[in-house]
Amino acid sequence: MSATIKIANWTFAPDTGVLENGVQSTRLEHRAAALLELLARVPGQLVSHGEIIDKVWDGRSVSPNSVAVVISDIRRALGDDPKAPKFVETLPKRGYRLIAASPDAAGAADGSELAAQVRSVPVLALLALPLIAVLVYVLGQFYEAQSPVAEVLSVSVSAATNETGDAQYDPLTASVTELLSVELARHEAIRVSTRSDASVIVSGKLILWDGHPSMSIHAESVATGEVIWSGMASGPETLLPRQVREEISEFATLAEAADSDG
Repeated sequence: MSATIKIANWTFAPDTGVLENGVQSTRLEHRAAALLELLARVPGQLVSHGEIIDKVWDGRSVSPNSVAVVISDIRRALGDDPKAPKFVETLPKRGYRLIAASPDAAGAADGSELAAQVRSVPVLALLALPLIAVLVYVLGQFYEAQSPVAEVLSVSVSAATNETGDAQYDPLTASVTELLSVELARHEAIRVSTRSDASVIVSGKLILWDGHPSMSIHAESVATGEVIWSGMASGPETLLPRQVREEISEFATLAEAADSDG
């Protein structure tokens, strides 16, 4: 079990992802918790994009925006301002560093154990660590370039809502929710996941348009709450399945294009 870590007036528990300061308490999603722990273990030191991707994303190829989104989640939890950071500093084109950690405040048992481990490592081995780190990073970049892996957008589907005011459309609304999940899962650029793991939430509203049911579909960024895409399956009812499929295909195409640009 990892000891808690002090970050200025905050206490961070890596095992649970909980940040608290005596007044507020928030639980980070698992990638944000892993990244904050990575930064907090080396306060004041640069943590490169390559190391972040290796440790937090298990070496998968991801766009720089993916890291930025998680950093944004951490800053929001800490109440940090990226323009005048007190906790997480961005080093352009290099990575990030934690500038407000208190490493001495980690649990005494873990701190003593770590100190004993460090003392037991030969000096020459310590001197070799930076060289090994550089070698691992260079080799990782080489193999990533040889066999790139497309980034997968993590999406959660929120239950569609019946906005028609007519309960007879409740079964249709539930069916469309399932259809959204099925159609999203068909695309390689998208992974349907739980809400806590998602970076995008897809939701639908069943409305009456020209007297027949239509489905309004939206994709919302978890990090910003911004609607990043919207579509409309205009009906009538018999055409909704095909129209939903077409709208989701359009969304998937945009997601793939965004990944290519990243």
